[in-house]
Amino acid sequence: MRYLLIVIGLSLLSIEGKSQEIDNITGQTIDQKRITMPADVKGKYTLLCFASSTKAQKDLETWLDPVYQKFIAKTGIMDDMYDVNVFFIPLVKGSNQMFAENMKRKFRETAQSDLRPHVLFSESNTEQLISSLKMTSGEIPYLFLLDKDARIIYRTNGGYTEDKFDRIDELIE
Repeated sequence: MRYLLIVIGLSLLSIEGKSQEIDNITGQTIDQKRITMPADVKGKYTLLCFASSTKAQKDLETWLDPVYQKFIAKTGIMDDMYDVNVFFIPLVKGSNQMFAENMKRKFRETAQSDLRPHVLFSESNTEQLISSLKMTSGEIPYLFLLDKDARIIYRTNGGYTEDKFDRIDELIE
């Protein structure tokens, strides 16, 4: 029995230890800057925050303030040492393209200036992206932390918790 537990434990460690390379994601920020991943994010840690529904967006909004304060505005005592790409990526599926254009227009009109470079409208195939990143529920947001080689080193989903945010912070330090 003890041997079985050791084997299971080692298996879990090896699964967690493997990092997944991010597929190509292309898009434009609110400011019309073109971003292609992984090429444009290599060399820095990158936090990708995806939402594909109104419900997921509400949970993603719980992440906005802590992520903004630490990685964008850098308001904490030691936060200026962080050099992290952050992208909030709304995903629109299938026939909702008319909705997508309205959403982009609304973001362009209302987003505060320092958030504009961090909202990315994906031009990649949404269904393929959702599948490759195993985002199985459209009802929750998904967050992925990429290392400096653009490999996924941490993934989480759902609303903000201190434990999840602390894990991101630990991996970046």
